[in-house]
This record gives sequence, structure tokens and C-alpha cells, in this order.
Amino acid sequence: MFIKNLSKAAGALALVGVVAPFLVQSVGAADEPTSALSGVAGVSDPSGSEVLDHAAQSAGGSGTASGTSYAGIGFESGDLILYQVPNFDFSMNNKIADDTYGLTTASTSGSRMAVIVDNRYTAKKAENNKFNWTLSAQAANFNYVGGNRPLASGHFSLLLNDAGGDKGTDAEVQPTIPASQNQKGNPKLVYEVGTSITDGSVTLNKGVNILNSAPAEVASVTNSARPGATGLNFSNKYSAEFVVTADGISDIVPGKQYNSDITWTLTASPLH
Repeated sequence: MFIKNLSKAAGALALVGVVAPFLVQSVGAADEPTSALSGVAGVSDPSGSEVLDHAAQSAGGSGTASGTSYAGIGFESGDLILYQVPNFDFSMNNKIADDTYGLTTASTSGSRMAVIVDNRYTAKKAENNKFNWTLSAQAANFNYVGGNRPLASGHFSLLLNDAGGDKGTDAEVQPTIPASQNQKGNPKLVYEVGTSITDGSVTLNKGVNILNSAPAEVASVTNSARPGATGLNFSNKYSAEFVVTADGISDIVPGKQYNSDITWTLTASPLH
């Protein structure tokens, strides 16, 4: 999946399956680059060479020769990118009951994350004009192929970051600075968990039900001065939970593989 309008990025990913990287490349320059040496004093050919013709050795003896060439570069504001979103697999082997079901396994690779990359004009942040973003998610009603009895909102919930109590605070979604492994020119890879964020810049809502009639806010950043990647770590098996109510039991058909699509929406304010 390739997202071009990255400041308005939104992605949908199948609920069950292997996490696939979003093949997104930040566009940091215009399609037709302009010269960073145009008009610079002494530059005769920005894309060529400077003629020196300075002798290091002449008939009168030996010595050194020196001269000047030029290098130039400039930057435009980067993008706010929704790079990666997690899959949630609750397994096929759940006994029907009004209960809460965790993910089938923990992510041993630490790659089950939502990752937002903020490459916007960081100089403005130093001027106290800092940037915000909000990440929301909405799951479609669960159904199976050819099914007409969906596991719909009201009788069922898909909760994010609801862990606590006997599951412990370690089961909660953790903000992290992901391991950096997606440099320009290299194959795009799935980010993995890196260093925990301790500056309080990320707000994570608890107990967010994304199986609902409207998108639900999962996380937000306000007045952030930290550029680069921010990850929301769903590695723990209880970081997402599927809830069945007593009223929903009669809607379930045993032995069917129910799936849902989750639409993730990244909202930027201001855009640049």
C-alpha cells in the first residue's frame, strides 16, 4: 500500500494475518529539483566542474596547488506519515461465552505497533509553534464469507489499551521510539520496539472501543517538539481484547472464521 497524501494519511489493514510494512517514502523535495548552487558566487556550472588549471609543479621547482569547488543542499518541510498499523489475531479456538478474549500470542518480535513518523518543519517547533496529531481507529462489524449475522457493535467490543487489574500495567499499550531501520534507499521494513518514551508527549486513551459506529481516538500528541518516529506498542497479548456480551452469544455461528477491517486515520494540526 502506498500513501501519497501523507499529511492526511489513513490506512486499512486486514484484522488477521501477517503484519505487512506500509511501503511509504517520505517525499522531501519537489518532483523537479532546483539547484542549490544557482546564484552562488564563483559557481560557473552547478552540475559540472570548476576549471582551476593550477600547477603543483612547474619548471622552477615543486609545491602545492589548491582551488575551490562548491556543494549545496536545501530542504523543504517533510511529511507526517502513518507508516505502520497492527493486526489483531484473537485465534479460532475460543469457547463461546460472555467473556473477554486476549490476543492469541504476544508479539515476540516487538513489531506489533502503530508507527507515526513526523518529519514536518522542525524549525517552527523551536519557535514554540509545535505540532499536534491524533490517531483514530474504527473496526467494521465482524463477519464471515457469505455470513448475514455479523458480530456487530453493541453486542461485541474490540477494546484497545484496556489492560489492568490482574493483567498488570505491563499489558498496557506503551509509547516507544521504534528501532530505526527504514533509511532512504533501503527496503522498507516493519519497525520494531526500541526505547520507551518518558517525556509525556504521547497521550494514550484507555479502554477504547474501536468496534463502533464512529472512529475512536486511540492516541494523540500535543505540542510535541520531538521529531521522527513514534510507536504505539501492542506487543502484549492483552493490549487488545475482544469482548462478547450475553446478548451477543446467539449471534455467533461456531466454526466460522470472522474477520474485520480496521481503518486507521492520522489527523494533523496544523498540516505544516
